[in-house]
Amino acid sequence: MNLKEIITIAAVATITAVGLTYAYWAGYLFPEYLTIFHAGSLSVPLDKLSEEFTSAHQRVRIALESSGSVDAVRKITDLHKSCDVLAVADYTLIPELMYPEHAEWTIIFASNEMVIAYTDESSYSAEINPENWFKVLNRSDVIIGRSDPNKDPCGYRALMVFQLAAIYYNNPSINASLWNHAKTTVRPKSVELLAGLESGQIDYAFEYKSVAVQHGLKYVELPDEINLSKWELRDYYAQVNVVIQKGEEKMVIAGAPILYGLTIPKNAAHNELAIDFVQFLLSVKGREIINECGQNVIYPAYTDNVSNIPKPLKEHVVGLPS
Repeated sequence: MNLKEIITIAAVATITAVGLTYAYWAGYLFPEYLTIFHAGSLSVPLDKLSEEFTSAHQRVRIALESSGSVDAVRKITDLHKSCDVLAVADYTLIPELMYPEHAEWTIIFASNEMVIAYTDESSYSAEINPENWFKVLNRSDVIIGRSDPNKDPCGYRALMVFQLAAIYYNNPSINASLWNHAKTTVRPKSVELLAGLESGQIDYAFEYKSVAVQHGLKYVELPDEINLSKWELRDYYAQVNVVIQKGEEKMVIAGAPILYGLTIPKNAAHNELAIDFVQFLLSVKGREIINECGQNVIYPAYTDNVSNIPKPLKEHVVGLPS
């Protein structure tokens, strides 16, 4: 073998080694996967969080799987699917449906509120306001959209809004008339109502404020006593409840403030990477992204059990206020 051949072989070997090294660190070879099951109303912030996280962790690939929060939990508890991070729109689903077999802690990281989303093309859009909204929605030619309470917290929260409005306005007929409104469209999750709004097939949809903000929709803001936004009004909200179907069993959900919760399930395949992602979500940059997407960050985050929180996350949490 002559010198030229030796140099060529060495050059090829060097290029190959450099290429393989780059491919490894860029994640093209043996990438690390992180699976996140999440509420549909978290799709936009989690997309942005994932993009930022993977730009700093190039070997990581994040699989986001959106559904109604109840369905997200059931994928783990009933279907025994594995995920690394679970983020839901009602934190109570985690302790009530997952403890102690599938999870042992919850971090409450953001809040939200219920609004009535609509467009300029919605019937009576120039007329509806925070005082007359229930009268407009009760009109026989108005089409209302809400999500399935058995699959999505936004769905059972819409039904709580009906009940709280009846209490707030001292008019029991509001609850019955809205619940039984003839022209009602129900979808598995609230974000699936957006296409109906934009196409004119739905006039008004009960949505989270963050979803309306993210999608540039108009919306009616409701009184705090109705919109489920305030921790201070938790006892007031608890006056109402909704019964949902969990498999073959029924479950009573009491009215409560809208608080988003997350956990790392016990069956997580990538526990350390999941902790890294949650740390980023709770970081200054992560909190900025969540706020920009219309959710209200809670920081320090609340938790129902400080002692069970993974050590790297403890600095970001405090116990639930009394």
